[in-house]
Amino acid sequence: MILIVLGLVPKMGALVESIPTMVLGGAGLVMFGMVAATGIRILAGVNFTANRNNLFVVAVSLGMGMIPLVAPNFKQWMPHGLHPLIESGILLASISAVLLNLFFNGASGTQDEAKSAASLADH
Repeated sequence: MILIVLGLVPKMGALVESIPTMVLGGAGLVMFGMVAATGIRILAGVNFTANRNNLFVVAVSLGMGMIPLVAPNFKQWMPHGLHPLIESGILLASISAVLLNLFFNGASGTQDEAKSAASLADH
């Protein structure tokens, strides 16, 4: 909410616009690197040997996320209404990971287990 209000203030817009592109690029590089490192840390805690479905979910999801990079014209056979949704590999990977995980591993578990998993993701 604060960022929305600040976005409506012209002086704040001028301040953000005055930041050099190289500085924004460096900040973006660090931010996306941190996201990738956090994802790797979370995947390091997954037991791939006890449940082989976990490996399948990760492998297919990474493959789905690579489709827009490997085959940028893949969406030409899709309805035009879906194009904004399938342009991003992040969205494709996320949707496939959630759906495959629900299909193979189900949604079993207690709220306490969900809270402990969420707290592990925070650290």
